Amino acid sequence: MKKTVYQTVRDRILYLEYSPGQILNEKVLAEEFDISRSPVKDVFNRLEWEQLVRVIPRTGSMVTEIEFSRIMNVFQVRFEIEAFEAGLAEAQFSSRHLTQMKDLDDTCKKLLDNEDPRALAQMDASLRQIIHDAAGNPVLADVSDRLYSQTFRLWYSVLAKSDWREEVMAVKKEYEKILAYFSSHPSNAFGSIRRTQLMDHFERLRQKFLGT
Repeated sequence: MKKTVYQTVRDRILYLEYSPGQILNEKVLAEEFDISRSPVKDVFNRLEWEQLVRVIPRTGSMVTEIEFSRIMNVFQVRFEIEAFEAGLAEAQFSSRHLTQMKDLDDTCKKLLDNEDPRALAQMDASLRQIIHDAAGNPVLADVSDRLYSQTFRLWYSVLAKSDWREEVMAVKKEYEKILAYFSSHPSNAFGSIRRTQLMDHFERLRQKFLGT
């Protein structure tokens, strides 16, 4: 049950159902899930460790704000972590992974005329899972996912204000570049490709979030 509560509350934060700055009350959530306040407190402590909430004594937990300067610092770390993981993944990127990538690309095309932000977010998560699987390092995957969750809300908030087809095409082009690379003659450049893709992604977010 605790895991279910954690995942539900976490998803509500990531998908902005709980607004940045919103106070979450232990008693209210305990009543909603029909559990005691103790497991809710544990959930808040875990989410605080992930820097998605800030526990305020005698008040509850506040959903952390989306602070661009801090997220920029997180992205700088993501550039290197995910480039390193992609470098590990390249050596073990199999035909199975390539087939999964092709399936993602096909699914992405269907989203061009079907606006579903959560589905697009899930596709991004699926690409990350393919790379995690190929890299074969669960510790690195955990670090990568924790950093990703700290930047996700910025992208999701920008997505609602952006041209839908433009955003889908940006994701699709990432898939196409990876597919083209592995369908030709890989040359130990996957890490560099992923770093460039993330840097381009961040620059799009910066321009749209800050309006510059």
